[in-house]
Amino acid sequence: MVVLGAVAGYLLFSTAGTLGPAAVLVSLFTPLPAAALGMRHGPRWGATAAGLTALLVLATSGGGPLLIYLVQFGVPALLLPWLLGRGVHWDRAIVMTLGLMLALGVVVLIGMTSGSGKSIVDFVDGQIDREIDQAITMMESLSGTESSSEESEAFREMTTRVSDLMHRGYPGMLVVALAALQLVTVGLLALLVRPNALPGPPLAAWRGPELLIWALIVALFVVLFAGGVVQNLAINVLIVILPVYFLQGLAVVEHLLSRKGWSPLLRAVSYLMILLANPLPVIVTGVGVFDLWADFRKPRLKNN
Repeated sequence: MVVLGAVAGYLLFSTAGTLGPAAVLVSLFTPLPAAALGMRHGPRWGATAAGLTALLVLATSGGGPLLIYLVQFGVPALLLPWLLGRGVHWDRAIVMTLGLMLALGVVVLIGMTSGSGKSIVDFVDGQIDREIDQAITMMESLSGTESSSEESEAFREMTTRVSDLMHRGYPGMLVVALAALQLVTVGLLALLVRPNALPGPPLAAWRGPELLIWALIVALFVVLFAGGVVQNLAINVLIVILPVYFLQGLAVVEHLLSRKGWSPLLRAVSYLMILLANPLPVIVTGVGVFDLWADFRKPRLKNN
């Protein structure tokens, strides 16, 4: 089982690097083999599987991919089952794992840039520019050569705006992406390993911290009325906070669908539509924000 888990983790990690945009979907499952072993049979099993995966990555790809695997996938594969097995609520386990991943990521970035003569900001900007250039090249190749000059100019303007947003909000986007990875891993562990047994409230009853609303309000006002570094900081705060209220909105949806008796299949289809169909993500986020005052999950008394 350990060998199979190690090979599965290695195949998922190595395959993701060749899939382009589809790598995001594969990456969501990369920590699962080792994490499932750790959850079901104990931390030593998961640690052994993750260690073997790391050795395979080192032998076939070198030290750079090894660091990426250890920070992005090895840490959650080991730490999440360990925390959950000790009764830490799943939301707190995600925050603690995310904090360790970010700290290790900063250490890795410092090590990678220390001998290159570049600052961390310059290094990150270079990585963002490289990803944007690849995306532009791919989009242009898919659109063909028959685009008019007006369409090409509009496409370039759009990519310029996206590039500016990514440069300003990259730290927040990174935090959200890593947190989403932990959330998916916890959800898969709950579904496949210990159904209805993870410590912490069920999704239908989950709420974000109440005081977080003030950080949202302050950040929104700063984005609207300030500029420069302060505005960039507020943008990153918004990028991090808004998904928390999206998750709370999903909790409200889960509560309503469960109360209506919808089957798991219909609920899964509903969640997929919420994620993919605009403007449903914005609406669900708004529901999460106003749940603080409206309390949509509070039982309503029927008038006789």
